[in-house]
Amino acid sequence: MFENIDFFQSRHGNIKIAYSSFKAEHEKAVILFLTGRAEYFLKYHPFFERMNELGFTVFALDHRGQGASGRMLAESEKGYVEDFSFYVDDTEDFLKNTVLEYAKQKDIFLVSHSMGGAVSLLLAARCPETFSKIVFTSPMWGLIYDMPEFLVTTIVKGACRLGFSRFYAFGKSAKDYLKPFEKTHLTQSFENYMRQQKFVTENPSFALGGPSFQWVSESMKAMEKLPVAAEKVKVPVLLVQAECDTVVDNNCQDLVASKFVNCRKTLIAKGFHELLNEKPEFFEKTVSVISYFLVS
Repeated sequence: MFENIDFFQSRHGNIKIAYSSFKAEHEKAVILFLTGRAEYFLKYHPFFERMNELGFTVFALDHRGQGASGRMLAESEKGYVEDFSFYVDDTEDFLKNTVLEYAKQKDIFLVSHSMGGAVSLLLAARCPETFSKIVFTSPMWGLIYDMPEFLVTTIVKGACRLGFSRFYAFGKSAKDYLKPFEKTHLTQSFENYMRQQKFVTENPSFALGGPSFQWVSESMKAMEKLPVAAEKVKVPVLLVQAECDTVVDNNCQDLVASKFVNCRKTLIAKGFHELLNEKPEFFEKTVSVISYFLVS
């Protein structure tokens, strides 16, 4: 599995970015896929196989600071990013130097989940002529907090100003990824959740815990830019929303979606945040709507 992972050098901080491709036998188009925070692209192999069956070759990377990519801090399990735009820069370099070189004249689709949805929207605004269609599943266009957002903003800004930017945000820890299934509310598939826990336990270099104050601060600033970014996207967009999402804010998704020129939304009733890692009934609905959108 790991022998197929390649790396390129980021333009920021000498960080190695891990990537791979999953080739379709009868190729019709190419997908650039972006994961969420604390994830790794190997997690999405079942989805990639389904896209391959449709004739779509998939290219995917692990964001800086997670998965098989290089970490910026000695505490490798801490979620951190210096500047959210670095995620976008890394992906843009991957797109231009690898994906576009491979795709030639074929259509390129952009598909993303959660944090990847913020990165990919900012990327699409930078490269408005590159993608033929764009899919967002449970995109991070707003977060759900345990307290009023203005209070979160005040605390996070204060912590960063006082020199605590590299500390874990309140309530977060290095072992967040080992939370019991019942406390995560990410997926309703116990089998899938335990499979991922087993993977990171056996491959601890892939493990990532909770976010730092710096990551929260940078993400909040990035999400403020998304409504304007959406106005620059002219190609067809599909938003796949999880009805029972407790991680990202569906109201914020609706606000950003209203800024696109051409956007359709599908609500996966009773679905949790990780729609592409959900129980079969929700996974199949999500894959079905994505497949129909991309082939139509």
